[in-house]
This record gives sequence, C-alpha cells and structure tokens, in this order.
Amino acid sequence: MKKHINPVIALISCLALALASCGKSDADGSLPTNGQGMLQLSFDIPGYGGQSKAAEYDALAISTLRLYKVEPDGQGGATESLIRKYKPATDVPANLYLAAGKYKVTVEAGDNSEASFTHKSYAGASEFDLAAHETKIVPVVCKITNIVVRAVFDATITQKFDKSRRLYVCASDEFSRTDAENNLVPTLEYTEDTVGYFLLPEGTQNLSWGFFGESSDPEIDKNGTKTGKIQLPQQGMQYTLTLKYSKTPDGYLTVNVKVREYESAHDDSFTFSPQPTLTGDGFPIGNVTGYYLDPVKFKIASINPLSSLKMTAGGQQYDVVAGGAAVDGIAAEGIAFKKIDEYNSSLSLDGTFFAKLTSGVNELSFLMTDTDNSEGKATARVAVAGATGASSTDLWFGTANLNAIVTNPSGTDIKIRYRIAGTDAWTELNASKGADGYTYTAQATDFKAGRTYECQLLENGAENGAVRSVNTEAGIQLPNAGFEEWQKSGKAWYPYASGGTEFWGTGNPGATSLGDKFNLTTGEADPRPGSSGTTCAKLQTQFPNMAGIGKLAAGNIFVGSFGAVSGMGGTVNMGRPFTFNAKPTGLRVWYKCNVGSGDKGRIFVCLIRMTKAGATCHVVNTNDADETAFSPSDEFLYTKKSDASTLEGHILGYGDLMIESSVAQWTEVTIPINYREQYNSEKPNVLMVTASASYRGDYFEGSTDSNLFLDDVEFIY
Repeated sequence: MKKHINPVIALISCLALALASCGKSDADGSLPTNGQGMLQLSFDIPGYGGQSKAAEYDALAISTLRLYKVEPDGQGGATESLIRKYKPATDVPANLYLAAGKYKVTVEAGDNSEASFTHKSYAGASEFDLAAHETKIVPVVCKITNIVVRAVFDATITQKFDKSRRLYVCASDEFSRTDAENNLVPTLEYTEDTVGYFLLPEGTQNLSWGFFGESSDPEIDKNGTKTGKIQLPQQGMQYTLTLKYSKTPDGYLTVNVKVREYESAHDDSFTFSPQPTLTGDGFPIGNVTGYYLDPVKFKIASINPLSSLKMTAGGQQYDVVAGGAAVDGIAAEGIAFKKIDEYNSSLSLDGTFFAKLTSGVNELSFLMTDTDNSEGKATARVAVAGATGASSTDLWFGTANLNAIVTNPSGTDIKIRYRIAGTDAWTELNASKGADGYTYTAQATDFKAGRTYECQLLENGAENGAVRSVNTEAGIQLPNAGFEEWQKSGKAWYPYASGGTEFWGTGNPGATSLGDKFNLTTGEADPRPGSSGTTCAKLQTQFPNMAGIGKLAAGNIFVGSFGAVSGMGGTVNMGRPFTFNAKPTGLRVWYKCNVGSGDKGRIFVCLIRMTKAGATCHVVNTNDADETAFSPSDEFLYTKKSDASTLEGHILGYGDLMIESSVAQWTEVTIPINYREQYNSEKPNVLMVTASASYRGDYFEGSTDSNLFLDDVEFIY
C-alpha cells in the first residue's frame, strides 16, 4: 500500500537565527518573531490503516524522524549534528524553528526484523539548503530496506512430494538445517507460495536456503533435498525461488532464482508530499473500488489550508470547494465535503451522485489548490453496477462478450440478458466474474451484423441498471455492386472505373479479340426500380467469330479476372481474396432475363478456404473444362480434378440460383448460402460470385438469345 505523509517539510528561515537561540517551545504554536525561522511538518498517511495484516505490527508507530544540521568540517568534508529527534515520526510538533544553512532529514520506520513474513522496514533521507527568508518544500521518499524473497512451489512439487514439503530461507552465509529448524539464525519456513522479508545481521553477506520434501514414492523421496545460496543479495530487490520437480541428471529437483527490483501489489513506500493530496478512505486510490449502497469516501490533506476542489466525472465538472468552503448546493448533487481541521478534509459521494454516471468503471478526476496556490491532482476509478455493452465481438462466428459491472458483495446469481432492439423476447445468460472482482462476462453466440441489441444486468433475479444498447457493425459488401462504374480500354469494356481497382471480371477481353462488337457484358442504362444508380450490367451470350469461325461465349460477370486467350478458348481467374467481418446468410440480387431455347441462366456464390500456399483464385481453362470447371456444390477445388495432389482448398458455403425461364420484369431474389458444418470453425479467405446468361458457357454451350440483366448485388447478414 502506498503511504503518504503530507505535507512534507515547509522550512522558513531567517538569516540571523542561531540554533541555540530558540527560546520558545517548539509546540507552543507561537508565530516566529524577527530573526526566527519556522519549520512546519504535519503527517497524513492516506490509505494506510496503521497496521499490517499481522494486526499487532504498525511500521509507522515505531518510526523515527531525525533532523541534522550539516556544517563543513574544515577539511573538505562535513559533520552532521542531530538537532531534532521524534519517535514516532508522527509526534513531530506543528512548528519548529531553524537557522539558514544546510540540513538533512532522515526517516526510519519498522522494527528491523531480520526475518519476517509481515514486518517490513523502511528508510529515506534528503539533504537541503535553506536561504534566508526562504520557504522550501522537501519531499522524502522512504523505500523498503528488506531483501524480499518470494517462494513459488510448482504444481509438480505438491504432486511428487505428497507427504510434506518445506523451504527454509536463512540470513546466513551457509545453510544448516539444524540452525534453521532451531532458529539459531534468522529463518523463515515456507510451505506455500508467499513472500518473506529479510535484513542481514552484521557480518552476514548472503542468504542461504534448503528444501526438504517427503514422498510416498521411494524413488522420488531419495531426491527430496536441495540446498543453495543467494549470494550478495541487495536491499530493495526481490529474489524469487521457483521450485519444480523434473528429471534432471543432478537429482530431479530444480530451483530457479530470478531477481528483480521489489514491487508489491501496492507501492511499499512512505511519501512526504508538499502538494494537496487525495486518497481513498479504506481503499488504495490506484485500485478500482465499487459503489454499493454506502458512500465512497476520500481523504484530503494539504500543507496549507485547502482553497478549492474541483472534480470531473461523466463529462461534467463539479466545483466542490471554493474559497475554502463547500460550494452551496453541492450536497444536492450527492457530494458531501467536510473540513476536519486546517489541513485535513473528507469527501463523500453517495447514490445521488453515482446515479448520474453510466454503468461501468468511471474515472473521477480531482484538482485541489491550497492557499499557497500549490496544486494537487488525483484520479480515482469507481465501478457502477449495470450492463456495460459488448466486447470481443466476432460476427463471423456470431460471438460477443456481454459485460456488466457488479458491486453487490452478496450477489450470487448473476445473469446478463439481451435481445434485438424492438423485440420482446429476452435471452438470459449466466455471467462469470472477472479477475478484477467487478466485471462479469457472458458470451452470446447468435450476434449478427448491422443490428442494435439491448442488454441488461440481472442480479439475484432482479434488474439492475439501465438497458444498454449495443450496435454491431454492418456486414461488408462488394465493391461496384450496382455496376455503376465502367471503362473501355482498347476494344473491351471493363466493370470498374478508369484508374480504379479491378474486382469484377468478364469474358470481354477474350471475345473482343475478334472485334469490339463482341463485348459480352456491358453497362446498360436500365437500373432496377428504386435504385439510387443509373446503370445495370447486361450479360449477352454471343457467337464471336471471324468469317463464321468461332465458338459461343456466354455473357458473364464474375469476381475475378480474365486470364488469357488460348486457341479458341481461354483461361479465367475465378475468385479474389476477400475478408468478411460477419457471416452472410444469403446473396440478394435484382435481375431480369431472357432464356434462350435449351439454355439456362445462373448466379452462384462460393465462400472458399484456400489451403494451397499462394492460391488466391481458381483457374478455369475452357479448353479443358472437364478438368478445371466445377459446380458450386463441390466440396473441394483442384487445379486438375483427376489429380488429388492439386488440391487448392474447400468450399465452406455456397448458394446457387439456376434460372430456367425468362423473367421480363426486374425481380428481387435472395439466394441462401448453405454452410458445411464440418467447417464451422473456419473462415473463408477467397470469394467467388458468378453470373452467366448461359450456365454451360465454359463448355461453349448456350443460346445467343439468352441475356441476363443484373443490378445491386448485396450480401444479407
């Protein structure tokens, strides 16, 4: 825990004051007369209950403060003369008088136990110069002086040494089990993971240790002893002894020693601070504390009387103290300020105040100013009960962690319920407590993109806190899905803007090699009703030829790109890398068409997990369609179907619409996406969407009477 002694030292000196000339009592409260200086020292230890877990021990109660006058010794050095001593340090009077010069203050706290699990010792010092008529504030930080030894018993120790296990750590240069067991040297016996504190006796330079374990297994039992040494340990450092049983050539038992600067759960230091300070009353200011029924209280200390106090919470600033007094009307806000004495005050926040804050961990910022215009700042975090929203959302898997804050220490049945906004039915989930003791989490598994959900905390069957809204992000859509962007390059039309990113492809580059009149797919000024755009895609099956020599080519558009012309056919790169932020349930399209005799139109979608290194698309070679073409319902994709070693990936989900008759008017249809259960734990990395006026176009089959108009392709989530 962090202990503050406030304020530190305010020293007012006068040039002509001799140390021996202090005729007044230090404690009589008189003001300094001409030629005198005054030292003001008051103590406050925010957050320090005065005793350790061992209720009889209070380091500060057995502390000593010494004040020295430092003067030259005439030989280039200095002498220190003790002029004040206070034991405990908190007995220092309000007023002291000093002459100008150089001084040193030291503070020692604790009983200097040489080996203890609870008795820590501290020390700190600071030197300072005082000029005539100067007021000086000197902070003194007292750090822990112990050598800290932490023991960690690996689970293997408990398992293997099932009868008993103990670790002795001694403040001695060499380990002796007899000395340890009979307390002939400062010793601590560890039987579980814990921390101990040591001070080396005079003449001792090392810590030594010995482990002794008993096992019901004779083979293990004979290797149950190990001793060692921590050489030249340093004060203020932590040495962690980790004991683990493993088969090693030197006897199965291993001990690892790690060293770092000591840090406990709280900062174990006394701080002498000149600025006004605010600390938690009954809780460390650096930790989250929860509001539940009883007010949350703070202590305020300052070296000079407090002039003003401002607090900011929930985006609102509150003027609590002005001119040294509580602001009128502040109590109605649920804020109570009480002046204890000239240098100490208390602040209390009750339910009226916290009712204005949102559920969650709220940050409270404080700005304090004293009559000497010294400013102090502090921040507290207070948990307010209720649902707080969602985190770790993965809309592909439909999962979302619903979070809530619970501050009721007797709460046992904690649930979080949720629903889609505007609906009546709630889903209730059991919630689990987090490591901070306030946060509870429950995982929903049916969240979808583009929704507004509502969630609420249920505590012991009752609602607690307001209903909280959670908005999920919209599902990702395809670029140029309304087919508004087109450009002509050479003879061929392309479905993307000039200088834009290619996403959709067509067979136009191949067909127009025989003339630009054979563009199979073009933009058409015939958008679907209600469209915000002006253009759709027209897919027209044709017979590109030269002097009557050619092959039928289907009007088509697909996610991917045209590959290359090869003889009377060519290659098509179907699919592109695509990252979904949610799992679509269908593909919605607007279409109309004419289906020629013996032909069919087709629109399909495939969500693919490519597993072959570097594979980002599937190549269809129309000159070898039997080996490279595929059906959306196929589970696997191969570079060459007859060769299993050419596996490229697998289709996680697909949707397929076969259009068997003409549709004269624009029609909206949603193509369901069917997912394979065996791939429920996977996400796709490649997307295919394909539309064709002639469904067997890759086999050069179809009708030149067939066409397909397509507009506003959209994933449904």
